[in-house]
Amino acid sequence: MTTQVAVPASSMAYRPRDYFGRYDLETDLMTRVQGTFRRKLLREALESGNIDQVPPSARESALDEVSRQMIGRIHPSCMGGEYLPKVKIDEVEIARISIQSTTGDVVCLYARPVGRRIAYRMADEYEGSTLEGKSTRTSLRPLTMGELMAFFLASWNLFICLDWNYENDLKGKLAFFSAESEYYPFFEDALREQVVQREQQLYKEPQC
Repeated sequence: MTTQVAVPASSMAYRPRDYFGRYDLETDLMTRVQGTFRRKLLREALESGNIDQVPPSARESALDEVSRQMIGRIHPSCMGGEYLPKVKIDEVEIARISIQSTTGDVVCLYARPVGRRIAYRMADEYEGSTLEGKSTRTSLRPLTMGELMAFFLASWNLFICLDWNYENDLKGKLAFFSAESEYYPFFEDALREQVVQREQQLYKEPQC
């Protein structure tokens, strides 16, 4: 009888058990609420035990246009994530990347069960205009972190985005984006490692 070795969550081979059927409030909010600013407020309310004081409207997945404009008056970056396409029934967000642009733009990956398979779709806040590669796929099981990152970065090229804004500036690049996932706890760490490795390869001094 063979013993199955647990794969650490930091490994590219790590595969979450599932994306669905998790009913804790934090997971529900952080995989369905689209706005980055609202997520931050909700997470703080959860940690302080004051979530019951948050208005129900702030917990909605998407806001109406009037509410989005009101948030934008606080600061344009507060609109980050609010213009993502609406989440479908049974759909959850499994990973997102946010950039420190004026409006705090967000790109994310959604998943939902379709029969015996899992259907994925990439989404941005510009009706898909910033996506380049294939933006949909399916799988029988949840993706490994390596598969997740390969699909995400092939559809939306983080590296080109960073090069455009901070060419040959590793510190600037690392400060320009953040990432999060309720299912892949080391998603952001793995992305940052790839950015560092790529920068080292691009700008290493030639050997004599």
